[in-house]
Amino acid sequence: MKSGWEEHKGKKIFFARYDHMTMQEVRAEVGEVKKNMALNPSNNTLLVLVDTTGTIVSPEVLNLYKEVAAASGSIKSRTAILGTSGPRRGILEIVSAFSKNKVIPFDDAQKAKDWLVA
Repeated sequence: MKSGWEEHKGKKIFFARYDHMTMQEVRAEVGEVKKNMALNPSNNTLLVLVDTTGTIVSPEVLNLYKEVAAASGSIKSRTAILGTSGPRRGILEIVSAFSKNKVIPFDDAQKAKDWLVA
């Protein structure tokens, strides 16, 4: 599993890493991500950084991303996403529609982490 918990400025962030994955890798990672996000070590808002850089977004991959968004729907979260330039921003809007929480695109991981913990 590539994804996991990281600490940034004293706060825990779940870094969901789908970057440069094949369909099969995304499928396996999504299951692990759903399990790990449920282990939110904080009683506060779940902070999530998602990286989709270089991953081909097919209808199946989009459905898998929707699964994760739906699974975290009851948890208050703040989400930053990397790898969403151009047409991927439209995909982000679709995935965001399935989540009650705001998802903000970023081009830089450090800026995304700073926004999450602000």
